[in-house]
Amino acid sequence: MTPAPDATGAWDALLRAEFARAARDVTPGPAPVAAVVRAGRARRRRRTAALSFLAVLGVSAAVAAGTALGRGPHPAGGLAAPPVRSAADATVPAPGAPAVPRASASPSSAASGRRVPAPVRTVAAGERVTAAPGWKVWLTDRGKHWEGGGDGLEQFRSVIDGNVDLARPGISHQGEGTFHSGLYYGTRDAGRVELVEAGGRTTAAALLELPGRPGWGVWYAVARDGSAVGLRLYDRAGRLLSELPPL
Repeated sequence: MTPAPDATGAWDALLRAEFARAARDVTPGPAPVAAVVRAGRARRRRRTAALSFLAVLGVSAAVAAGTALGRGPHPAGGLAAPPVRSAADATVPAPGAPAVPRASASPSSAASGRRVPAPVRTVAAGERVTAAPGWKVWLTDRGKHWEGGGDGLEQFRSVIDGNVDLARPGISHQGEGTFHSGLYYGTRDAGRVELVEAGGRTTAAALLELPGRPGWGVWYAVARDGSAVGLRLYDRAGRLLSELPPL
């Protein structure tokens, strides 16, 4: 029987009471806890495997990029290696220490027992070098300058006055007491200059050049006893380029 419109509220209350009594008679089944746990673990394993794969791809890409750029493997790959140093990096001058050119001998020179060429020092134009106690030497693009011996007078030997043939290897000499100096010229491959003293004793001279290897330079040395000397100019391979007999 259809209830009257004014009895709608009472009808709804009656239905709710019937449903509540019916629900009390229903016994719910056990919750599927084990199945839920297994499903969660499976999803976690799949997610971990996916993240691990992506991480491996990222590391591989970083290693490949580092190798392509000439660098070592990326540290994230666990393959980082110490930087390779060349033999030229093995000796580093202390801060403030003057840089000294290093001479090297070819394998043939070392095997034959020939002396290692003296290093050629590059100096700026006008840079004064203390060659010996009381003596200073410097170079300009015009030639060799020096002073000493107690008189304070500056002396000069030109390389542009036509008296020096820069096209052929040669050597000149100026001597005052035990201090000897001069020009070497006609080569961009000067290796060493030797003073030959009495009895055949030799003394290696110091060599100075301006930047750019202009094809000439200055040598200087102090003789042991001031005796008459001869001179020999060698290239870097140890070949004799020019010689002056004892004076």
